[in-house]
Amino acid sequence: MNIGLAVLTLLLIGLVGLARIRGEDTLSRAAVRAVEQFAKLGPKLFCALIAAGFIAKLIPSGFVAAYLGAEAGLWAVLAAVIAGLFLPAGPVVAFSVAAVLAQAGASVPALVAFITSWTLYAAHRIFIYELPLLGPSFLRLRAVSVLIMPFAAGAMALLTGAFVSFTMPGAG
Repeated sequence: MNIGLAVLTLLLIGLVGLARIRGEDTLSRAAVRAVEQFAKLGPKLFCALIAAGFIAKLIPSGFVAAYLGAEAGLWAVLAAVIAGLFLPAGPVVAFSVAAVLAQAGASVPALVAFITSWTLYAAHRIFIYELPLLGPSFLRLRAVSVLIMPFAAGAMALLTGAFVSFTMPGAG
């Protein structure tokens, strides 16, 4: 059992205990809500993992290693920022793609830049929500104000990696 699962298990046990203290109604409402959330997220996660499996077979490992690997250095960060910008998907797919890229040889700084770029600049969210709802002047201000963040996050991960050894999940 990894540390993340252990922490989540302890948190769940604590929350169930707190719900029991607050009353039977609280625990039953929490259980119903948990089942509802699982029913919504389960199929998405299933489809995303299948899509990630297809992506893993479609993208050659040599390509990922060449453009997103450790040897690519800062160019890997730039390529990852661009990839994160154009990934038209929600978090289930984005993190599944990141896991596939990690298994295919992408460096940690590239993965950090990819997730940060996707979080801040996902094009589908910009065109579907932000631009129509908040307008171009707000989009311009927000985009410029966080422009450096994906690059800075990737560069910081690159620098930190010189002093700290990272391992990918499932690698050890």
